[in-house]
Amino acid sequence: MWIFFRSLSNASAKIIATFFMVLVLIMLGVMFVPSAFNGVNDFANYLANLSWVRNPDIGEQGVAVTRVFINESSIFGIVMTLLARIVVELIWWGTGSLWRLANPSEEDPYK
Repeated sequence: MWIFFRSLSNASAKIIATFFMVLVLIMLGVMFVPSAFNGVNDFANYLANLSWVRNPDIGEQGVAVTRVFINESSIFGIVMTLLARIVVELIWWGTGSLWRLANPSEEDPYK
């Protein structure tokens, strides 16, 4: 049961960290690499304006709903969230690796 609660705690911490990492990445992108930031935004615009995304083969109501939810902002948010999640996972993995390096297990079979 403790393992289950620990995994929920790790998942919640990663979600919160991803939220703040998105904000940090957006701020850093605007300040230091505006061309790359604009490139990500242009990529989101390109994806949102593809004909099969903008005009799917569904009814008129479905097309209206698609146009509301599939826009540049939502795709940009998804791309930034994925990038932030990659950074958070790398930080999480790196700190875990450093922790295991500094505090080796008592029953380490490689000793």
